[in-house]
Amino acid sequence: MNVNKNKTIIAALLSTSLLIPALSGCSSNSEKTNGGEKSPETSKKFKENDVKAISSSLKTSLNSFTKALNKEDNENIKKTAKNLNTEWLALENNIRESHPLLYTEIEKYLLPLYAGASQDNPDKATLKSLASSLDESLTKLSNAKEAEESNSATLNQAVEQYKKYVNEEASKLVISTQGFTDAVKAKDIQKAKALYAESRAHYERIEPIAESFGDLDPKIDAREGDVDPSEWGGFHRIEKALWNNESLGAMIPVADQLNKDVLSLQEKVKAVQLRPTEVVAGAMELINEAAVSKITGEEERYSRIDLMDLGANVEGSQEIYKNILPALNEKDKELAAKLDAKFKELTQTLNSHKKNGQYVLYTELTQEQIRELSQKLGVLSELMGQTAKILQ
Repeated sequence: MNVNKNKTIIAALLSTSLLIPALSGCSSNSEKTNGGEKSPETSKKFKENDVKAISSSLKTSLNSFTKALNKEDNENIKKTAKNLNTEWLALENNIRESHPLLYTEIEKYLLPLYAGASQDNPDKATLKSLASSLDESLTKLSNAKEAEESNSATLNQAVEQYKKYVNEEASKLVISTQGFTDAVKAKDIQKAKALYAESRAHYERIEPIAESFGDLDPKIDAREGDVDPSEWGGFHRIEKALWNNESLGAMIPVADQLNKDVLSLQEKVKAVQLRPTEVVAGAMELINEAAVSKITGEEERYSRIDLMDLGANVEGSQEIYKNILPALNEKDKELAAKLDAKFKELTQTLNSHKKNGQYVLYTELTQEQIRELSQKLGVLSELMGQTAKILQ
């Protein structure tokens, strides 16, 4: 990746105040005792204490990063940022369900911090600003109380409608992935390349759900460098083989495992329990998943179909918006109108980057076009953040 372009994107993300939450279909193990469920009061207290411990631990790691930053030790900046990110990934499920909006705020600063610190010549001024904001967010987390969930009939209906959409997309993902992997196993490169994009679109529309199921998302969607090379599989491992002219014979076990993992995802999706705030949080994550990884060209490193991924993220987010619209109109019609306008504006911009009905390759975008998309995504995400606060 071009280092200067990455710095521009990080600065754009910071300036547009992107928010990145996620859905969670599982609960922290801390909610249970050895013999059974804790009482509501005890469980809540335990969660709050657990959150304080998590905040304290992350602050310690952040302090190590800040020290390296002040010393301008590039090697240690990269190392401590990686440690901080790794720790967050191990702990984040404890925050997602009980404090989805604070989870959003932490990732708003941590993700660009990690991306920026990973560069050979990091922008230290930007990193200091991100570190300061992240520290403030962790302080809020330490002092946070668990918010009560809105439970209106309108919102419950919205959740049910969205769950139907997720199940439909999961079914389409299973079918399209089977076709894709069959082409890979048949060593039909052109057919496999064509079907790769279709499968990816179905996955990207429901990615926040997939990310909530432990190690399934890394098994299906990990990029090169995200996991140990010996464990790397899923879509992107096959993507590399297809576009780098590697032997597809070696991809047969990878294809078989991908099918198994996608089927497992479908079964888990059927059983997932969603709450209104989590659903709105999922819309924000889809927008910001596009803004943080798709817009930088890091996701589809070999096929370069990043705009297709970005478009699928927006489509998934818009589906959530359509389902929660009745509830939002009850609370704030003006905000609903703004969201509608911004979704249309973003969709029009995305469609301007299509040729013959297909998105152009990421490499055909100019830096100005990338910046424009990032800014529009940021505005839309802020509005979705306001929606989550209104509906919670």
